[in-house]
Amino acid sequence: MEFVQFLDLDRIEVLRGPQGTLYGRNAVGGAMNLIPRPPTNDLQASADVTVGNFRELRGDARVSGPLKRDRVMGTLAFARGVRDGYVHDLEHPDHRLGGDDVTAARGQMRVVFDRRTSLEVSGDVDYQGGIPLTFNKVLAVKPGFRIDNPPDLHDVRASALASNRTLQSGASLRLTTELTPSTTLVSLTGYRQLDFEFFVDADITELNIQTTHNHEWQHQLSEELTLSHQQRRLNWVGGIFLFGEADHQTFWLDQPQARIQGQLDPRVDATSRAVFGQATVALTSRLSATAGVRYTHERKDIDNAGGRYSLDVPGQAVPGSVYGYSDSITHSAWTPKVGLDLKLPHDALAYVSATRGFKSGGFNLSSTVPGRGYAPEFAWSYEGGWKGTLISGRSRVNVSAFHMDYTNLQVQTSLGNGVFDIRNAAAAKIRGLEVENTCRFGRGFEAGGHLTWLDAIYDQYIAVAVGGATGDVAGKRLNNAPEWAGRTWIAWAGEIGQSRRLSIAAETTAQSTVFYTPFNDNIQQQGPYGLLGTRVEYGPSHRRWTVSAYSRNLTNTDYIMATFGAAQTAFGGRPGPSRQFAVDFSVRR
Repeated sequence: MEFVQFLDLDRIEVLRGPQGTLYGRNAVGGAMNLIPRPPTNDLQASADVTVGNFRELRGDARVSGPLKRDRVMGTLAFARGVRDGYVHDLEHPDHRLGGDDVTAARGQMRVVFDRRTSLEVSGDVDYQGGIPLTFNKVLAVKPGFRIDNPPDLHDVRASALASNRTLQSGASLRLTTELTPSTTLVSLTGYRQLDFEFFVDADITELNIQTTHNHEWQHQLSEELTLSHQQRRLNWVGGIFLFGEADHQTFWLDQPQARIQGQLDPRVDATSRAVFGQATVALTSRLSATAGVRYTHERKDIDNAGGRYSLDVPGQAVPGSVYGYSDSITHSAWTPKVGLDLKLPHDALAYVSATRGFKSGGFNLSSTVPGRGYAPEFAWSYEGGWKGTLISGRSRVNVSAFHMDYTNLQVQTSLGNGVFDIRNAAAAKIRGLEVENTCRFGRGFEAGGHLTWLDAIYDQYIAVAVGGATGDVAGKRLNNAPEWAGRTWIAWAGEIGQSRRLSIAAETTAQSTVFYTPFNDNIQQQGPYGLLGTRVEYGPSHRRWTVSAYSRNLTNTDYIMATFGAAQTAFGGRPGPSRQFAVDFSVRR
């Protein structure tokens, strides 16, 4: 549920393009900074209750204030939410798919030792249950099978009761020391752990052919030490990053009719070390230059075992099916960045940049032999743009053009139930244009939107299809990359009556066709569609309380978010949420 994932946040910073210099691995396409609201020195409290269709009920609360004024401050936030699924399993009418059952809490404490040194301690935990929705909607039946496929996109038939349980928690320590008025040292230590269990009908039909059960345990520890310096003409930051992770997954693929169970038991340990630095220097009063680089070295080790076993005689293996092996991979990466910013009159900015990012290599967990891993993915991104205001500052416009060159692009393909293959495409390119605009009109009206054009093509890639067949997909579009995508919105806010405030907003999002496999076939795709949402909010001018109502997918548009072609019986898709609406009441102190 989105409100839990973003529990107690102050803001979200979206960084587009490779962010490998400061953020390291797995930030090829961009990064999101989730900035929590800091503890306050004054007492604050808030609570929200939401009631919606699909029997949605959720609430969250937050309290923040001083434990010892100017010295120790704390925040505690809590959330609880339930919602029925929006997909009907006609085989199990009381078992709607895609629901939520979430409990989450987050706490923070800030200790100010003196005017130069402070410590921030945070911890969080959240539990997510609910009934999962996977690729349950049959898009096309494969030869040799007859099934009952309801015509409604949100009606399906499953032979098994799906279940899901996710428990994750973490803690962090952030120690900040001002060594001088312009130089700051920050130590950030983080720990996270995950316990995830998942059971679904793998044949995605009412036929009792296959089920998949997955259980994963994971924990990670990281440490980042940064030193930053700020002056009028020079800003720089440098540091080191250490990371360790242990992941253990178990898979059971049951075939009731064949009386066989496939088992996978991979354990992967990973370590990563990096050193980085970046500086921005003012060349003139208007022109500044940025340069930086990061070096990363990683190692991954796997101990893998598996086989096929009898469901009738526990522990009895199918002859020749049992395997076990160990393997390891290491790789290093340099990820530099250079850029120029030019301040223009009327609060405008022009910029160009070139950055390199990379995504870690790894192992195909379903491989029965060593040496079947995949290499790191690399991308160079080149971007130029202009940001400025028009119409006497009432209109803000951002225009950018970008070009990304991928080498060893990682593409995941499902070869069968429980069997996924990640391979490196030789090369791919993404070119694009993006325009964003926000405009203020008279009498409280605002409007805006963005439009993106993408030319995302595989240059060289021999892709793997279901069953292991291969094909040359050079010239095909990248997975899940629409040529056109955009959003528009309009809003009005103003005073009504005495000390009362009303706001009304509507937005629409739209995109062109997307393909979910490198082959760009006619089954595993989603054609163009758009979604409409609205929101109305009412309350006093001081905003101590508000009542709001909102809708999502107001026109109840049908669409598919992802597909799965490896089921034995059919090609399946995951339906997008149908129409949702809710009323929210908030109070704040």
